[in-house]
Amino acid sequence: MVVLTPGQMRKADQLAIKAGIPDLVLMEVAGRETAERVRHLLPEPGHVVIFAGKGNNGGDGLVAARYLDMWGYDVNLVLLRPGDEYRGSSAANFKACKARSINISIFSDVKTRLNKELERADLVIDAMLGTGLTGEVRGEFARAIEMINDQSCPVVSVDIPSGVEGETGRVLGMAVKADLTVTMACPKVGLLVYPGKKYVGNLHVVDIGIPGEIIMKVKPDHFVLTENEARLLLPEREVDGHKGSFGRVLMVGGSRGMSGAPSLGGLAALRVGAGLVEVAVPESIQPLVAITASELITSGLPEKDGKLNTNSDSIITKKAERADVLALGPGLGRGRGIRTVVASVIKKAKKPVVLDADALNEIESPDILKESEVPLILTPHPGEMARLLDTDIKGVQSNRIKIAREFATTYSVYLILKGADTVIALPDGTIYINDTGNEGMATAGSGDVLTGMVSGLIAQGLDIQEAVVLAPYLHGLSGDKARDNVTSYSLTAGTIIEFIAGAIMDLTTSVIN
Repeated sequence: MVVLTPGQMRKADQLAIKAGIPDLVLMEVAGRETAERVRHLLPEPGHVVIFAGKGNNGGDGLVAARYLDMWGYDVNLVLLRPGDEYRGSSAANFKACKARSINISIFSDVKTRLNKELERADLVIDAMLGTGLTGEVRGEFARAIEMINDQSCPVVSVDIPSGVEGETGRVLGMAVKADLTVTMACPKVGLLVYPGKKYVGNLHVVDIGIPGEIIMKVKPDHFVLTENEARLLLPEREVDGHKGSFGRVLMVGGSRGMSGAPSLGGLAALRVGAGLVEVAVPESIQPLVAITASELITSGLPEKDGKLNTNSDSIITKKAERADVLALGPGLGRGRGIRTVVASVIKKAKKPVVLDADALNEIESPDILKESEVPLILTPHPGEMARLLDTDIKGVQSNRIKIAREFATTYSVYLILKGADTVIALPDGTIYINDTGNEGMATAGSGDVLTGMVSGLIAQGLDIQEAVVLAPYLHGLSGDKARDNVTSYSLTAGTIIEFIAGAIMDLTTSVIN
């Protein structure tokens, strides 16, 4: 699904108007769709308070006020600016509201007694600021947001909760905490990333009549995978296939005390469909890994002090020749020897390489990534990303999309920046925002599972771009199913693996149904 920035949405609106769809029509559809969602939440006509600004967002709120009034709801319209400041389609709808004798007041005139009005409200609509906001929320708007957030009734935001920046998801001082956000045409970036996502509630995207070809003319470069799109990306399973048909993964990692990490990655690769998985670890811990799962092929590598030594790089390169993909990093440990192994693999590998965990931590300089002859897939969490960039976690988290895009395009890599809103950046700068997953997945080993899933999908022949988008989706969906069964408190990496099958089953059975 296409995701737009506020600037791209404005351009799409302009192109639609130029193509012959009047602004008044677009506003009419947006406002009616908002009113329809209110009617769904509040089937019996009740008391609705609508806060409306003077821009197009407010205009959508005015249209919603008209329809709700027509359908028998008791509507109180609170304007953040006097009616004579409204322009264009918003002004036309203000006049239409007056013509219907809807109760209209100006916030500055009624704010001292508005709390009592809100106490009897069955629902509040926030149509104040929209996606164009870039500066800090101040004055009457700040006071209105405070009053809305103090109420216990449901809140519906139009397009985006007022106070959330549509470009980045930043909260500009304060923001409305919506129970439902009705957004127009396409999701906006700020609705899908934190902290803005916390304020959205349920997200409902409505078609306001802008043709798809017009949307594509703005050259969208942000996307979110839908269930149907994920289903179509699943690799086909040949009915007469064998284990070699479904690909071979070489998972390299582990160190003394960290035998579980590569095991988790290997098991996840199998659960997502890989035919064969070899887990190569320091020879002293090979028996531990072999005991973990009889389905895994295990092999021992030369070591020193419980970690791979520099002699292991040539063996890894040789083993990788028989695999379809090499994953390096889970439980690897740190040190000069590990740094040498990582550098050697990056330079010498002839198959796609997935780099995770300590393989990322031991990259001395990101410039080495440019020396690779094969596609590289990096799966850092914010701390690992910060080390790669020689910055701090706050710097990474402040604009995850910008950070991920710049890194992926600079070094021509596929980057999966993990987090509550995992961001996938492709080498051409295209961004996917993953919308599955939950807080319970912030647990040891969860990243190792993702590494295994990415590797398993690539091994099956899935295009790398498709694999790096589908794997986080399935990873998050598996985590969601695990949470629903064991709660987010008790969710572990092993539980995520257990529910990979259920996540895939959900996608495949929905085709039949």
